Amino acid sequence: MDERFDDFIRERRYLKGVSHRTIDWYEDCFAAWRRHSDGGDYRKFVINLRDKGTSSISINTYICGLNAYFKWAGVPTKIGYLKEEQKILATFSAEQIHRLVHWKPIRRNETRAYTIALVALDTGLRISELLGLARQNVDLENLVLCVKGKGNKHRLVPMSVELRKRLYRHLASHNQPRVFCTRTGTALSVRNSERDFKVVCRKAGITGIRCSWHTLRHTFAVNYLRAGGNLYYLQRILGHSSITTTERYLRSLGIEDLQRVHDGLSLLSGR
Repeated sequence: MDERFDDFIRERRYLKGVSHRTIDWYEDCFAAWRRHSDGGDYRKFVINLRDKGTSSISINTYICGLNAYFKWAGVPTKIGYLKEEQKILATFSAEQIHRLVHWKPIRRNETRAYTIALVALDTGLRISELLGLARQNVDLENLVLCVKGKGNKHRLVPMSVELRKRLYRHLASHNQPRVFCTRTGTALSVRNSERDFKVVCRKAGITGIRCSWHTLRHTFAVNYLRAGGNLYYLQRILGHSSITTTERYLRSLGIEDLQRVHDGLSLLSGR
């Protein structure tokens, strides 16, 4: 199994062109399988992880990677997914968004993190997509970003006129090929960029919520739906391969949001 797994990794890297982070994820999944399956028993694998206090979400993450490998290897084993608690995704409130958008950065790192945050709020891009964005991928004329997402898939993501103004100013401040980079043009790490974003949130007076790039992406998605955006359009914007992944954002809509949509669509509303 170990030797075949190495072949699986090489094929994913050289033929599928998956990212280093995806390779690391596959390796983490298989390492967990070695430690907890007691020689290949998938029931023991799940039981042992549960006994350790591992959440259903984390176990399902391992199962997803393992099932991909088993399918590739022709192994007649497919581990069933565990039922997950249907959690509502945390998002920034309207007041917190207002504080963030109207905050004025001073230092260079803060200005860069602030601009990344605005792009995330306006487009819902993943942090890996934001940090990988090249100058040539920013079409200010047509208000479009050409994004390289998971699996090296490219997609076009629209942006607002207001974001175009912000990006124009940011791009005019340096001449590096990367949109977001260090002073010398090298790539930013996710960890350092998120550290800077936490500083921005603290100085903007945003508290009581996890200040992360994921929270910004969730905030974009929920507000897109709240404003009446189409779920399938959102799927394309976010780069989800399955509509099921996009549907989880519906759980964050409150009864007020549902009522607003109902009032607009009601046959008795006098349209």
